[in-house]
Amino acid sequence: MALVLGAALPAQADLLPHRVVYTLDLGSGGALTGGNGLMTFEIKDVCDGWAMDLKAEIALAGEDGEIHRLGWSQVSWEAKDGKRYRYFTRELSDNQETARRRGEARREAPAGPVKVVADLPEQAEFTLPEGTMFPIQHTEALIKGDAGGEPYVLAHLFDGSIGNSAVEVGTALGQGTSDWKSPGKNFPDLKGIRSFPAALAFYISGSAEGVPDTEQSMRLYSNGVVGSLTFTLGDLKVHAIMDELTPLAPENC
Repeated sequence: MALVLGAALPAQADLLPHRVVYTLDLGSGGALTGGNGLMTFEIKDVCDGWAMDLKAEIALAGEDGEIHRLGWSQVSWEAKDGKRYRYFTRELSDNQETARRRGEARREAPAGPVKVVADLPEQAEFTLPEGTMFPIQHTEALIKGDAGGEPYVLAHLFDGSIGNSAVEVGTALGQGTSDWKSPGKNFPDLKGIRSFPAALAFYISGSAEGVPDTEQSMRLYSNGVVGSLTFTLGDLKVHAIMDELTPLAPENC
């Protein structure tokens, strides 16, 4: 039984405010011979919402020996009641900005239709369907799916990074455990915390064949920490391994 978009949204999970640093390891593919990078993610409990800050940079080595750098960042805020979401994203290539997006989403009810007002890359207003999830809502849906023994979670996700629409995301959930061994370091703050594998397929272009445009796999803890992440970058597969984890105290409200 899948958790289908439009069903009642899950109760809030007990998320851990934290800052995490990942090392990024890349294989070779196409005209690239490999590379490495760093990604940081921070989520803060700011009373009525969650403030998130993602930054990543990858150095890619070409067959000609030249090093090219790709970077992206996103600063966002999501209301705990699921009614508001703000975002600002940037993409860079060799330290030159290539894209930016900024906007704010609002709705009257946590699972109701969403009105988005964007001012970058241009002024735009658009509406997303009922049941669209913001990033924290989606994370909570995956955690609830694992806790309830669901094998699959289907959702429409909007984070502001891809166009003016929500993206259909199908997530297959694997068997969870409380003693998963990280491929990187061991972290005392995660000892005994349940985690589970999740394979995500993103359908952006609406392919008639039903083939996802991109896929990711990750290990998600029940407190919202992502222990490891694998995603594609063109012909390359990128492995993100957790290198540092720092719990953050919530703000005094």
